Amino acid sequence: MKLAYIVSMLFSLSAFAGTEIKLNSGTINTKNREVLVQQNELNQKTEWLIQFKSPITEKLKQDLSRQGIVVFSYIPEDALLVRASAESALKLQGQVDVQAVVAFEPYMKLSPTLGRVSAATSAARETFIVSVFDQSERSIIENTIRKISKDILVQSSAARNIVVTTERRHLLAMAAVDGVEHIQAFVQVQPLHVILEETQEPPTQQPPQQEPKAPAGDYTDLNGYETGTKVMNFDVAWAAGLTGLGQIVGMGDTGLDSGNAGAIHTDFMGAVKSGYAVGMFGRSWADPMGHGTHVAGSVLGRGTASGGKLKGGAYEATMVVQGMWSPILNNLSVPSNLANMFTQAYNDGARLHTNSWGAAANFGAYEKMAATVDEVMFAKEDYLILFAAGNSGVDKNRDGRIDPNSIGTPGTAKNALTVGASENLLDVGGIQVPAGKLKSGPENWPVDPIASGKISDNVDGIAMFSSRGPTNDGRIKPDIVAPGTNILSVRSQEKTAVDMWGKYNDDYVYAGGTSMACPLTAASAAITRQMLIEKLGYTNPSAALLKAYLLHTATDMYPGQYGEVGASRGQEILTKRPNNDQGYGRVNVAQIVSLGQNGARLLADSRGVATGETETATMTISEAGHLVVNLVWTDAPGSANASKALVNDLDLEVVLPNGTVLAVNDQLNNHAFVQGETPAGEIQIRVKGINVPMGKSGKQPFALVASVQPR
Repeated sequence: MKLAYIVSMLFSLSAFAGTEIKLNSGTINTKNREVLVQQNELNQKTEWLIQFKSPITEKLKQDLSRQGIVVFSYIPEDALLVRASAESALKLQGQVDVQAVVAFEPYMKLSPTLGRVSAATSAARETFIVSVFDQSERSIIENTIRKISKDILVQSSAARNIVVTTERRHLLAMAAVDGVEHIQAFVQVQPLHVILEETQEPPTQQPPQQEPKAPAGDYTDLNGYETGTKVMNFDVAWAAGLTGLGQIVGMGDTGLDSGNAGAIHTDFMGAVKSGYAVGMFGRSWADPMGHGTHVAGSVLGRGTASGGKLKGGAYEATMVVQGMWSPILNNLSVPSNLANMFTQAYNDGARLHTNSWGAAANFGAYEKMAATVDEVMFAKEDYLILFAAGNSGVDKNRDGRIDPNSIGTPGTAKNALTVGASENLLDVGGIQVPAGKLKSGPENWPVDPIASGKISDNVDGIAMFSSRGPTNDGRIKPDIVAPGTNILSVRSQEKTAVDMWGKYNDDYVYAGGTSMACPLTAASAAITRQMLIEKLGYTNPSAALLKAYLLHTATDMYPGQYGEVGASRGQEILTKRPNNDQGYGRVNVAQIVSLGQNGARLLADSRGVATGETETATMTISEAGHLVVNLVWTDAPGSANASKALVNDLDLEVVLPNGTVLAVNDQLNNHAFVQGETPAGEIQIRVKGINVPMGKSGKQPFALVASVQPR
């Protein structure tokens, strides 16, 4: 198999003449738009939306820079959000290749999640995040905002964010301050384990149900499914010598056990590379709550206390621990500079970072935290950041299917690997009642088939609480799923640690949530990275390649645990992968290892394509089979003010040996997928640069994974 580089123009440059600027605040029609600049505005520094009639290239941006114009971000379609004097803006609108120059008005900076500011709500006092374009201007902007009203209280100010508490009536005035990029509501994040309680039902005349068995706690009753690793087939990787050795995983969470690497739970002895307190007023990376310890155990717990029976998926990896616990809030808190947290772990060698926290609000929105994750990953191409999808899956419309659109930030980030929860297989320990018998069951999961199903009885099922997509701009989320119900992992030895879904013994505790699925997926990513380096010769695989590999090898769970019964009878997953219930499916470590040994496969970690370019990979197969191709790219961060997060748009096109063409371009996702039956012969896989306005040196890097399974 070989990778060939072909450059060709795919279309005429005039094909890009956009006539709409798509903002969250509404779509601006620029077909006959004129911008009138008042004389008294000349020489004032301000922000503008400049839309072009041709593709946005590196040369174009360099030309703007030479004119003293600062480019901030891309706005669909074919527009840039820039800073320029009104005089420069006036000159631009007269240029032949400029479609329109539009003033960046205050209302355009308000997140749609804020809702309308009406007379009835104007006096409501809330907390908001005011984001600025340039960190160096934050203090000046903060002082300007303070002067608007004595009612405005600045809670904190760091990096590019100012957190303020004020009445809603001041929103537009704050947005009008020069240098303000975006304003959104402040949302509290939380650890993404699920708090579930069983109902205490009064006695009835019905025959008594058999009480669930209690775990023995002495390891004699273990069947191997408790940790979730058996469902994911980690044993295949371990047998192949893939245990995470040499891989460093960062973790942002409530902390890890004692917060002392020299005096820590025996399952983590030798596992901690470094530890930091990053929570508000935090002084230790200890885990007073227990969530982070459970998460870390799923990634790389050594299993020492259990005699090797209860260990994490990558049990020989090491970890950079970042304790996000705030003793002031008595809860997890996000650092004021989230990018610094990720960079801190990266500088300590982490190339994977697992995050089992997020906001259960503003579902589907692409806001500043999500954009920050994308920004970090775009800058650090070999850094895969994982986020739990959230536990807001409910059936409020009572149709027997989980409702869509419940992914919380930062899980809405394009580049992050966002993980939903599938079911583990366990009938002893943890929570062992039907969903409808839970205290929250009648409200959240009131009807069959969900209500009568237990939560760890079918590995082909999605956990009923697992958040579903799509995002508000239509992107597929979650990306993948892994077991997240009744997962047994390490219990923090701190006295205040909670027992979540119940103790097994003093060393281990049950828990559930996408919080539990995410670290198991991080462990599989560590195994994948180790294999790519040690077995396949990739010195430093990109995050895009890791993500593509995991998506490619996942198991399609269609139609889910209730079978092909139809939507009206509660069919869980209505279409083959990818979809907004399972993403690309359940992580399958056996397939990860098998693909690495399969000769009929192609992996490409490319430096990328520019607008109008095509890169072609070819693979020749000796017998017919089923072809699967995944394309993934780590996209430039989108603007929180845009109605679409995707910036750089690539197409995937596959030409089979018989001339059949399989193609996809949805103009929304930064991944693409095709599959189909192929005869023997040469297969051409083409990646086309449809529009790359914010590439790296004009190009968008990407990764390809393709394989053929014989019939």
